[in-house]
Amino acid sequence: MQKFAPAYLLFALAVGLPAFAQTPAPQAPMMNGQGVTRDAFVARSLGRIMAADTDGDGRVSKAEFTAAMAGRGNPDRQFARMDTNGDGYLDKAEITAALTARFNRMDANGDGVLSPDERKWPGEGGRGAGGGMDGQGMKGGQDPS
Repeated sequence: MQKFAPAYLLFALAVGLPAFAQTPAPQAPMMNGQGVTRDAFVARSLGRIMAADTDGDGRVSKAEFTAAMAGRGNPDRQFARMDTNGDGYLDKAEITAALTARFNRMDANGDGVLSPDERKWPGEGGRGAGGGMDGQGMKGGQDPS
């Protein structure tokens, strides 16, 4: 039976090896010049907004948000739109919901990835990364979120 062991080993390798060699299905790029995925957009923007939490309580007050967003559109209006429960604070769930809605508005073809064109200002042919959550703010496609 020892003569058959190498044959079984070769057979097992021939049948099993291609399964290990398969590459995973390509996924949407995170941020590489081709586009930005929803998850990457939300995570990056959430981090930037949560950085305004100067007292470390895990939520962003209106005063913290307004100070962090000074010069970027209308911070009072942005805050009011995001503070869906009206408690005067933005928690991670409210911010994530607002950022997801913003991403979905910008994602013209609905593929879950913002192309460079979709991130451009409307005047530049895109749907507008724009300034603040209300679309006002910085020029040149800068993304303050």
